[in-house]
Amino acid sequence: MKFPSVKTLGVFLFLCATVVMLLHRIKDKGGTLMMVTLEHTELKRNMDQSLLLPAFGVVNVMEEHHEALMYWFSAAASGAIKKQGNILLHIDGHSDAAFAEFWRKMPLFRLPSSKKEVKLMMEANDVFIPAAAATGLINRFIWVWPPYDAGGYLHDNNEPYVSVRLRAGIMYNEGKSDEDEHIQELCACAESDYITMDTKCAWVVPNFENKDEEYVSIPESRCLDMILMGTVEFVSTEKAKELTRSGNWIKASDSVIVDIDEDFYACEAVSTPLYNAGMSQDDINDISSIIQKLLCVDNAQDEMLADKFFHDLLKITLMHLKMCNSLRAKSDSSCSDSLSMRNAVIGKLYNELQKTMSVMCLPSESTHFMLRRLIDKLLLLNERQLEELIIVGVCMNQSPRTTSFNRNDGMMLCTGKNDPNSTFVVFHSVDEEEIDQTTNHLQTILSQPFTPGVVTLVRSVRDGYTPRKHFHLIESKILNVLKTIFPHPINDSNVHYDSELLGGKEGWYFRHTKIRS
Repeated sequence: MKFPSVKTLGVFLFLCATVVMLLHRIKDKGGTLMMVTLEHTELKRNMDQSLLLPAFGVVNVMEEHHEALMYWFSAAASGAIKKQGNILLHIDGHSDAAFAEFWRKMPLFRLPSSKKEVKLMMEANDVFIPAAAATGLINRFIWVWPPYDAGGYLHDNNEPYVSVRLRAGIMYNEGKSDEDEHIQELCACAESDYITMDTKCAWVVPNFENKDEEYVSIPESRCLDMILMGTVEFVSTEKAKELTRSGNWIKASDSVIVDIDEDFYACEAVSTPLYNAGMSQDDINDISSIIQKLLCVDNAQDEMLADKFFHDLLKITLMHLKMCNSLRAKSDSSCSDSLSMRNAVIGKLYNELQKTMSVMCLPSESTHFMLRRLIDKLLLLNERQLEELIIVGVCMNQSPRTTSFNRNDGMMLCTGKNDPNSTFVVFHSVDEEEIDQTTNHLQTILSQPFTPGVVTLVRSVRDGYTPRKHFHLIESKILNVLKTIFPHPINDSNVHYDSELLGGKEGWYFRHTKIRS
């Protein structure tokens, strides 16, 4: 597959064409498939009740991006947006349109009928849009990418606007044995006025281990049931502002989901201060590995309790290390060797340990075994490294709502998913002046005739994208823009904060006021 005019972007767009399936069910005569008849079935009534969340607002603030699915389908069930054929205005540092590994388990060509099915769709924070689109909820996907991503991984030629029209369906492949003789695959045909495609129809073969894919050209006749269609638009921030001023990009009559990720403003690697303090990747991995076997939780409230325990452990270790590095160390037996130092820390930690046994992975003997190993590791660090660890803290490795979440996987150092040496992520630091500039861009882009049926605002702090020091300012700026542009549906009373926010409503950076820097 080649796209001579826009090499990298073109390849990615065809991946969207094949996998994202930003589709709308075409109502053929005599059609009896689920999405055609949903309005008139008992399933519709059941779906309306089973997908409604206990509480949600016009604006919903959540931690990880795939959690947005709950609010989109809840909005559809309540009638705030259409059940099919919505526009998704996705303002984000990333497309979030990757291939879902377990897509065959998810609802295809129909809306989910239960919270369980929505849970199956919440595989990861970068694959939720294809999952939603495959149900027909979305038929137009607009990704507005940030100024700092110019020349980046998906925009190496900096095309300000690219649009692709899609038709998608199902194909069957021959398997390696009689048991899998007909393997179901997704396929699509695409056309565009903006990029040149040597091949019109294709099947994408993903390689999940290498995060890569192979494009296989197929004849159109091989892609069956192509009764789904939609569009994908990739738009730079400046082009989005220009299109907004035209007045006819998104119409007042459109049913629109506004989806904003706070990493649209910037992206930083959380572990950078640890490296700057002299810690190695092995140091970080070793400590995380022990924490994984020591602390286990399954909700944000217990996550805070476990982090408070880790915070107290670090504080006690730091104080004892400082004391042992002082002149008092010569006459204090608790500083005589590593075993004495470890026992002194455990002794001072005893009361806190008793209060938090509920967040330990295993009973007392296993807990004490792993705790001793952790303290031994921490005592090898210097004062600055311990102070940086206090700020980083420990957290779950993903939202507990994620399909694959398992409490027994344990917690980890809350360093997110991005190493500072990663080549797959565009890093960009920000100051208050640039935050104001980006806020002005956002206000212009949202100043359109439509009124959103639902807004999802994503922090992306646990997974290590949005700069933690600035998230609170970024979030307050975005909320002010939304309340200013859409004063009728959006005010303080209908901004809902998700129960699984990392660090609660106030957020991770402010969870312990004593550790702010």
